Amino acid sequence: MNNALKKSVDEILNLAINEDQTKSDLTSHLTLKNKKIKANIIFKEDGILSGTEIINYLLKKFNKEISIKWNHRNGELIKKYSVVGIIYGPSKDIISLERIILNFLQRLCGISTMTNKYYKVVKNTKIKILDTRKNIPGWRLLEKYAVKIGGGHNHRNNLKDQILVKENHISLNNNIVEVLEKLKKKKKIKMSEIEVANIDELKTVIKFKPKRIMLDNFNIANIKKSVQIIRDNSKCQIEVSGKMTINKIKKIKYLDIDFISVGKITHSACFLDISMLVVE
Repeated sequence: MNNALKKSVDEILNLAINEDQTKSDLTSHLTLKNKKIKANIIFKEDGILSGTEIINYLLKKFNKEISIKWNHRNGELIKKYSVVGIIYGPSKDIISLERIILNFLQRLCGISTMTNKYYKVVKNTKIKILDTRKNIPGWRLLEKYAVKIGGGHNHRNNLKDQILVKENHISLNNNIVEVLEKLKKKKKIKMSEIEVANIDELKTVIKFKPKRIMLDNFNIANIKKSVQIIRDNSKCQIEVSGKMTINKIKKIKYLDIDFISVGKITHSACFLDISMLVVE
């Protein structure tokens, strides 16, 4: 884990502890002796394991007396009812932290599992599945981490990382040529990605030779036409985006495309069904 990811975990963990009031768990304090226990983490459905080092770090930050032994590695496909890890430590702390541990793990595994479904479709091609910035605030680095575990790749982390001209930039500059002329004057065009909404815009953009062109919300027929136009006139990278379902990707995966960005792998990923059960 890098320092930026650790900082994100610290911030989210502090919020979660404050929100859940783990140090004031009435039920655990009134009913439990603080003896050492063992608890299994169990997958209740098939999925990709993701976030083991994040959970390790989280436990160490909360209480160094809690430890976990993982039976599987990040990125492994886990079968339903498998015990993926065993937690050891003081009963009160483990039970008070249970929901926070599972929230982290279920979210990360859910994203990795959904990403992996898209990754498998393009696995034997040159195409890379990209995430977007459609994240839960504060969770971006963790969610992008989970995308990588699932076989995907990260697009820009923030607005500072890369120039990406989108529809609203164009509309606020009257037209796409005005935007491209500004970037050209500042010698930024060769490091830019430009989003186009139709083939006419595409033909205009190609003349400026940006680093990457994004075909946004194109139907399959126009994606095919656009890829041919770009490859006949430019060496720029091609990214396809907008309502990219698995069925749609299956129909275009043999085209000469470099990237497919899928917002769904973060904004619509469900929590994977995972539970914790005390065994002794």
